[in-house]
Amino acid sequence: MAKQDRTFDALIIGGGHNGLVAACYLAKAGFQVCVLERYIGVGGAAYTQEIHPGFHLSEGSYVLSLMPRGILDDLGAWDGIELIGRNPRFFMPFPNGRSLVAWEDQERFLAEIAKFSPKDAANYPYYDAFVEKAAAVMDKFVLRQPPTFAEFAAEFGSPEDARVFQKMILGSAADVAEYFFASEQMQAVAVAFGLIGTFRGPRDAGTAYVKLYHSMGNVTGKRGQWAYVKGAMGSVSQALANAARREGATILTGKEVAQVCVLDGRVTGVVTTDGEEFHAPVVLSNADPKRTYLKLVDAADLPAEFVRDIEAIQMDSPVMKLNLAMEELPRYNGLANDEQYKARTGGVFIGPSIDYLQRAYEDARSGRPSDYPLMSVHTQSAVDPSVAPEGKHTLSIFTQYFPYELAEGTWDERREEIADHALNRFAEYAPNVPGAVVARQVLGPPDIEARFGLTGGHIFQGELVPEQAFDLRPVPGSRTYEGPIRGLYLCAAGAWPGGCVMGAPGHNAAHEAIANLRAGQHR
Repeated sequence: MAKQDRTFDALIIGGGHNGLVAACYLAKAGFQVCVLERYIGVGGAAYTQEIHPGFHLSEGSYVLSLMPRGILDDLGAWDGIELIGRNPRFFMPFPNGRSLVAWEDQERFLAEIAKFSPKDAANYPYYDAFVEKAAAVMDKFVLRQPPTFAEFAAEFGSPEDARVFQKMILGSAADVAEYFFASEQMQAVAVAFGLIGTFRGPRDAGTAYVKLYHSMGNVTGKRGQWAYVKGAMGSVSQALANAARREGATILTGKEVAQVCVLDGRVTGVVTTDGEEFHAPVVLSNADPKRTYLKLVDAADLPAEFVRDIEAIQMDSPVMKLNLAMEELPRYNGLANDEQYKARTGGVFIGPSIDYLQRAYEDARSGRPSDYPLMSVHTQSAVDPSVAPEGKHTLSIFTQYFPYELAEGTWDERREEIADHALNRFAEYAPNVPGAVVARQVLGPPDIEARFGLTGGHIFQGELVPEQAFDLRPVPGSRTYEGPIRGLYLCAAGAWPGGCVMGAPGHNAAHEAIANLRAGQHR
């Protein structure tokens, strides 16, 4: 590459979805942008991987849920993104063969709840309104610079709002579940979304906020509704990459950044692992805060207190991901053949009670893989035949709790054994599954770290809890996306508002960088 080609207005470290969103906005604003992606293709965790000939799975993330529609509208990125509805939204089986089906139609869903508790069915609309109140407040702050905790809390002014704040922001997922529901089954339903990707138990403070976070999306136009994307999640990344290229952005793959270059407190560019230099007055890092500031930046260029705060970020992953090529779909106990469809359109949650989930967490906290893990199961091929050969299927199992560091042995020694055990626990609900596996990909926390560059294997680049949110994300006092080095911005999940395939951190960081570039602050 000629030297003149290595100089840009802005460089993006990492071609994950947030990095691509940032690249789109910067290029659209007229700046010369280059995205440097370490892998063979863009997308980060939103990547479609062919794990066996003809079987394509969302390798990391598995549904589109939280991305504001306005981002895709702004960027003209809908081309190539076909949302596939999920009705029912999810299916939750229980050990005794009973199950709960979350239909899109509320009356049908309430009838399902009433099978377990008429009182819970009567309470559900109040619970739904409770969550909606908190989600509506979140809407005000998602596409902007990080708010202070006080700014956010001020939105909950009335006595009723204070109750929402106490439960949904400060409380545990179990607090909320037990406040509204009496049956063990509905309590489990309400708790499950508060644990996704989080190394905390259902009774730990902060998990209600995780529940809220996963409930606030409206990418389909309906609050809290998740969707598959035709061709799996890589389709989202490809659509964003295409939009960035249309605006003139350069995207290079197989280019891993080794160092961020700093001179007199200002960023000057980056050097890749193959020794190539790229120059720019602005660098946006799609890498997590620890990787960005502890590995890519020289500690001498950072305040010591800032380094300590970065080191203190909670970033231990509880997640294992199983991606499987299948001869056939799971067949669930308690469902007749003509009822199996109920478990195939949306997700399947396995975690039948708060106590079950608490024990799963306690196992991992002691360094042991969960004996009876939480599972979020998806069979996209049932509604999207493009991802598997004709008559065959895909199966994704997002499961926790599985510690990064095991009390006994290593992941290299135990990976297959741990995966086998989890699959056998799933078979207690769908006995045909182990015998139907054609091929599989097992990603424990160290594998997630290695594949996606996520420190600790943490899918959110740090716990999504109140003490790591608002202007406390990534560290206390983070009112902007630009840290202590002028021109170096965080643009991914480790910054406000956080993780999932959302794009908001990329949107926000890009807009801040654009404003600063136009103001001449990065000359």
